[in-house]
Amino acid sequence: MKNLLLKVALFIAISAKAQLPISLTNAHFPGMNDTLRYSNVSPTVSINYTTTGTNFNWNFSNLSPISQGVREYKLALQTPYFLFFIGFNEYGEKIADTLGAGPLTITNYYNFYRKQTSPINAYVVDGAGMTFSSVPVPSYYSDKDELYVFPLTYPSYDSTTFKFSTPTTTLLPIVYSKTGYRVTKAEGWGTITTPFGTEPCLKIVTTQYSQDSIKNTIIPFPVGFTNNQRSYQWLTTTSKIPYLEVNGNLVGSNFTITQIRYRDNYQVLNSVVESSELENALNFYPNPVKNELQIENSKNWKKIEIYNLNGQLLISQNLEKSSKNSVYVEKLPIGLYNAKIFKGNEQFIFKFIKQ
Repeated sequence: MKNLLLKVALFIAISAKAQLPISLTNAHFPGMNDTLRYSNVSPTVSINYTTTGTNFNWNFSNLSPISQGVREYKLALQTPYFLFFIGFNEYGEKIADTLGAGPLTITNYYNFYRKQTSPINAYVVDGAGMTFSSVPVPSYYSDKDELYVFPLTYPSYDSTTFKFSTPTTTLLPIVYSKTGYRVTKAEGWGTITTPFGTEPCLKIVTTQYSQDSIKNTIIPFPVGFTNNQRSYQWLTTTSKIPYLEVNGNLVGSNFTITQIRYRDNYQVLNSVVESSELENALNFYPNPVKNELQIENSKNWKKIEIYNLNGQLLISQNLEKSSKNSVYVEKLPIGLYNAKIFKGNEQFIFKFIKQ
C-alpha cells in the first residue's frame, strides 16, 4: 500500500511539474557563435496569432515556408567594430551587407546585443555598427532597449524606455534617431507545434512605441514620424530565437503583419525548377501539371502533403518506394503550390504549378 501511495504521489508531482510554465533567462537567448536558421512564411497567410491561454496548445504545423534565412551571432571582438563594442558579453549580428544606394550607401550593418545583469537583468540592444566610405561608424543607445527582462515567465509585464541615435558627424550622410518605450507581456504558456517540432513555450506580446526622426544633407532639419511595431512571439528554452514570431506595424489599434517566421533547420526550397539536391532525393513531373503529378520515389520518402500559399493543407498521400506514385491534382485551382515530402525527421519542400 505504501508503494502504491508513493507511486501516486510521484505521478502527481511529475504531472504538476510538467504543467508549470517555463522560465527564461539570458542563457536561453543568442550568444557567441550561435548560428540559428529560420523559415519565412508569406505574411498573407491566415494565422491565429491572438488566441492564448494557460497550458495551451498552439498548433501551427501546417505553415509552409517560402524562403529561409540564418541569424549568426559573433562575439563583438570578432566583428569589424571590435574597437567600439568591447566585452565578452557583447554579440554582433549582421543585419545587412548593404543598405541604401549611391552616396547614401551603408555597408556591413550590425546590431549589437548585450546580456546584462545591471541595472536591469535583461537581453538588450546595445547599438549598431555601420561602414560609410570605408570608415566604420558606431552608434549607441544612450538608453538601451531591453528586449527581454528576466526572469521571463508567466505572468509577467514590464515597460522600459529606449533612446538611440546615429552620431552627428560628417562621416554619415544621414542622422537617424528614435526614442520611446517598449511594453512586453507574457500572456500565455503551454506547447507550440510548427513544422520544426513541438516544444514547451511561453507566449509574449512585445510592442515598441517609438517616435523617430531623420535628417540628411537634402533635408537639414529633422523629419519626425511615429514608428510603432508589435511582435507576437512563442519562446522556448532550446531555440534561442523565437520558435515562431508574427511581426508587424501598429497604427492605432490596427495591426498589419509584415513578417512571419519560425525556427527551422536547413531545407531545400525549390522554386519551380528542381534543384540538384531534390533531383537526387525525388523525381517528380510534369511541372507545370494539369491532372497527375508523377513521383518516382527511390529514396523511400513516406508521405507527400500539398499546401496552397496560405498554408492550407489540400492533399495528403502516402508514398510507395521505387514506384510511380500518382498524385491527382486536377481539382486544384490554377496556381502555385508548395509540396512537402517526409521521411522520419527529414523533409524536403518543392513548388509546382497547376495549369
